[in-house]
Amino acid sequence: MLFEVKKTGISEEVVKDVVARTLKAKVAELNNKLREIEESIRYFERKYGMKTADFYDKFKRGAAGDDMDFFEWKALKELNDELRKERNALLAAI
Repeated sequence: MLFEVKKTGISEEVVKDVVARTLKAKVAELNNKLREIEESIRYFERKYGMKTADFYDKFKRGAAGDDMDFFEWKALKELNDELRKERNALLAAI
């Protein structure tokens, strides 16, 4: 995806610096959120004695059960995956 920078009288270097700082701030925000999510995921891994990847496979097969913890754990895993993709895309753009 390409973006066009409009002529504003602001130097290209200033615009690049502002964009880079904004992206870095968003990456830091994502890192904080990922730490919180990973802490919650580790809680479930300890509680149920299995790794998230194993749990997720079991959940997708319908073999995990209907406990609300499992739905929360699934949501945390999927959110973690999505936020990691977003962070990696931002890091690639910086």
